[in-house]
Amino acid sequence: MAVFRSKAFKASFDPAFDDLDLAEARDELAQGRWEPARDLLEDTRRNWDRRAHRIKVLADTTAASAWLERWLALDPHNPDALTLQAHVEVVRLVRARAQVRDTGTNKTTQDVEDLCRRAASLSPKDPVPWISLVTLARAQGVNRDEFWARWHGMRERDPWNREGHHQTLIYLFAAWHGSHAEMYDFAYWLAGEAPAGSPLAVLPLVAHAESYRAHSADKRATMRAGLDMMWTEDQVGLDLDRILEQWFRRQERQHAQAKADLNYLAHALIYADRHSDARPVLQAIGSHVTRVPWAYTGDPESSFTYWRHRLLGT
Repeated sequence: MAVFRSKAFKASFDPAFDDLDLAEARDELAQGRWEPARDLLEDTRRNWDRRAHRIKVLADTTAASAWLERWLALDPHNPDALTLQAHVEVVRLVRARAQVRDTGTNKTTQDVEDLCRRAASLSPKDPVPWISLVTLARAQGVNRDEFWARWHGMRERDPWNREGHHQTLIYLFAAWHGSHAEMYDFAYWLAGEAPAGSPLAVLPLVAHAESYRAHSADKRATMRAGLDMMWTEDQVGLDLDRILEQWFRRQERQHAQAKADLNYLAHALIYADRHSDARPVLQAIGSHVTRVPWAYTGDPESSFTYWRHRLLGT
C-alpha cells in the first residue's frame, strides 16, 4: 500500500485518548509539576478501569523518576505515588527485556516486585499493583503457579479489568512465555465468561492480531498476501459478529481504553472485507489511532488514514 496522507484528517497517537484531564496532568508532569497527577489519581480510587489506564499512561511520561522522587519525598506513604512508581519500574524492566537493552535503572526484578507488593499492601482494594505484578511476570519469567496467583489477586479486586486481562494475554503470547494455543484458550474463555458489554469480548481479536504478526514475521513480503486471508476465515467472522453484537452496539462502551479496542475491531473488519460494518467503528474511533494492530499490516498512520478516507471520505 502506498503511503497515504489526508490533508483533512490528522491522526492522534496519544494514548490518553479522549481523557483530557489525563493528557493535561501528563503534560504537567513533563514540566516537573506532579500535583495535577496526584489529584488525578486520587479521583480514580473507585474507578479501577480508569485508574489502570491513567497509571499506564503516566508511567510512560518522560523523566518520571525525578518528579516521582519529589512526590514520594513529600508524601512517602501515599499509595498513589507508590503504585505509580512501581508501574514505572515495571515498564522499564519489561521494555528492557523486550528490546534487550539497558534498563535505565539499577533495580532488579525482585526490587520491583517488592515495590509492587508494598503498593498492594498500602491500597489493599486496588487491582493496579496486581496488574503491575502480572505485567512484571513477563520480565521475570515466573512459573505458572506464581503467575496465576498474581492474576487471581487482580481478579479478586476487579474481576473483569480490561488492562489486567490484556497484560495476562500478552504473557501467554508465544513471543513471551506461552503458546498460540494457550493464548487462544485464554482469550476465548474470558470473552465467553465476561458479561455482555465487557471490553474483554475483544480479546480474541488481540489474539488474531498477534497470530498474524508472528506468522508474517516468518514470511517474505511477497508471501503476505496469502496470509491476509486469515482475516476472512469463518472463526474470525464469528468473532466479529459476536463482538459487534455483545460489545460495539451496546451503550456500556465507556471504558477508558475503548478507543484501543475499537482500533482492533476496525482493523479486523477492514481486512475481513466487511467494510459496511467497519464504517461506524471508524467513526467511533475519530482521530484516536493506536499503532497496534495497524503496524502489523503497514505504516500505522498511512494505513489508518487510507482506510478512513476510502470508507468515510474524510
